[in-house]
Amino acid sequence: MTAPSDSAICYVGCTAPAHDVLETLLERGLPITEIVTIDREMARANHVSGYASFADLAEAYDVPLYYPATYSMNERTDIEHFESLEADLLVVNGWQRLIPAAILETATYGGLGNHGSAYGLPKGRGRSPLNWSLIEDRDRFLLSVITLDPDADAGDVVATRKFDITEFDTIRTLYYKVTMALQEMLLEVIDPILSGERPLETQSGEATYYPKRNPEDGEINWEDGTQDVYNLVRAVADPYPGAFTFVEGESPAAREKVMIWEARPFSADLGATADAGTILEVFWSGDFVVATADGTVLVTEYETDGWEPRVGETFVSRGSNRRVDSVDHRHNLTSGASAGE
Repeated sequence: MTAPSDSAICYVGCTAPAHDVLETLLERGLPITEIVTIDREMARANHVSGYASFADLAEAYDVPLYYPATYSMNERTDIEHFESLEADLLVVNGWQRLIPAAILETATYGGLGNHGSAYGLPKGRGRSPLNWSLIEDRDRFLLSVITLDPDADAGDVVATRKFDITEFDTIRTLYYKVTMALQEMLLEVIDPILSGERPLETQSGEATYYPKRNPEDGEINWEDGTQDVYNLVRAVADPYPGAFTFVEGESPAAREKVMIWEARPFSADLGATADAGTILEVFWSGDFVVATADGTVLVTEYETDGWEPRVGETFVSRGSNRRVDSVDHRHNLTSGASAGE
């Protein structure tokens, strides 16, 4: 059944994946009557990863843009704006804040968001489930379109898609997969929702939650295993703050910070007796090999303020002692065992 011709959808987003999804919805003729987004300055102030401007789509499709007073949209001016919209549906994507209940109540059919985990909702609610899935070395992800609820990720399930997480995936490629899955699901469910005929499924079972990750959680501990190092690097790569390490120095102030943007498992046999964190080889390309607790990784993309790798140099190994995903903190994480799977 086709949605009523006078339906009105307000799209809320501010990231590159959200931009791509919106462009598809507009191309397919869905009745997007307003775009709510933020400018670059607000994105920077709120540490939004992967920010993208939506001004180009607003101009190309002649859709009004609204920039809220705050990213949390809890100011009275923002609530009054949504009240004046009289939207039928809010579609929220790539907005790293909960939408206030007072705003959700302004739309006839409320709001739609998306969330997921390797085990599906209600497992893995909370922060950064894609990043966590890479860190935990999962091989699948179940993404759901859900109705928005004042509680985080607690709404009814509207549709779900599964996709594989392969050994070659990074956080960027997982967002590609999310984008494709979300486009399919939104095109499938929006018209039935606007017609009042889409069935919903209440989440059931015990909920588990991922903790918040901060930029400092990207510090590498080379005494971790090769797979753990690889998973961390690919989980926090661009557009996230990145994995990093420090070159051993005479004092903490003398340590050079090195951002590791791309690395991959290399060999468990080469350099098998080397101390973890030692640079074993530097190649003509600039790539270099570092020893881990059980093998080596090849670093293929890195960034510094002028440091160049040299054979025999050592990176400080302290990261997992401080990270939210350290051994001491792993009881906080969602896993098959804790999820009851």
